[in-house]
Amino acid sequence: MSDQSRNHPRGLGLAKKLRRDATPAERALWDVLRGGEGPRWRRQAPIGDYIVDFVCFEARVIVELDGGVHDDDVIASRDLARQKWLESEGFTVLRFENVQVLHDAKAVADEARTLVSARMAVRERDALPPPSRGRAGVGGAVVRPVDSASPTHPEHSTAPPPPAPAPRGGGGSDMVLVGAIAGAFGVRGEVRVRSFTAAPDGVVSYGPLYNAEGRLVMTPKRWREINDGLAVSAPEIKDRDAAEALKSTALHVPRSVLPPAEEDEFYHIDLIGCRVETLAGEAVGEIIAVQDFGAGDLLEVRAGGKTLYF
Repeated sequence: MSDQSRNHPRGLGLAKKLRRDATPAERALWDVLRGGEGPRWRRQAPIGDYIVDFVCFEARVIVELDGGVHDDDVIASRDLARQKWLESEGFTVLRFENVQVLHDAKAVADEARTLVSARMAVRERDALPPPSRGRAGVGGAVVRPVDSASPTHPEHSTAPPPPAPAPRGGGGSDMVLVGAIAGAFGVRGEVRVRSFTAAPDGVVSYGPLYNAEGRLVMTPKRWREINDGLAVSAPEIKDRDAAEALKSTALHVPRSVLPPAEEDEFYHIDLIGCRVETLAGEAVGEIIAVQDFGAGDLLEVRAGGKTLYF
């Protein structure tokens, strides 16, 4: 962390004013965040030359709320530069639209707290002595496919970077979740797409995008990077109304279009359902999801009635 990353004196006066003049969405989310357990949240906090809406410094998680003005190209460009700087300081930035908060502030707060909990779990994991590294070793455990005694290792490929699908996605083993439509962007029929792939533009690199049932959603033709994702245009989406109607649509590609993973690497979808064992061969549980909260992948494992992270 640079010594400019928090409590910059030039921003303290403005931060106090912004707290007094908080928007209805900011007030609604603050009412939920400040009453919860766990690491402390701060609102309208100076970080470097910026003032962020909400931040948990202990977990290095920021929550930003966007109104309609953030659809403007100039403001979106500034938001992107701001987010890149914050990420370079080690923060993970979550962005929500004001209407999302006003509709369900608790759901937004729960998503933010889940990220904080995961980031804290990563910190605790990284503070432990590193486990001995064996083939397919993960945090002192061994991952094994349920139908095989040893994992498979695809050949090396120079194809586009493999996507990192979000957990619990897809309508079957042949569909891989690679992104989601966050809503309309601007007035020309573009959609704001959040990418779940290793490279931000990976979500548009594999051709047509489908919903979980395999129905075509859109065929990306043009795209550009914006804060928290991509602005994408497609011939299937004619105007802003059509774009807004697709809000929250999960985007998938067939498993068959993905390139082979590199040796000792796996697609997230291929890990779901695998057994997890200790290095001594004792059963731990079964992988139910792969989480990535900005500080490295975590395997979410169901172990009896508990949920563990590795």
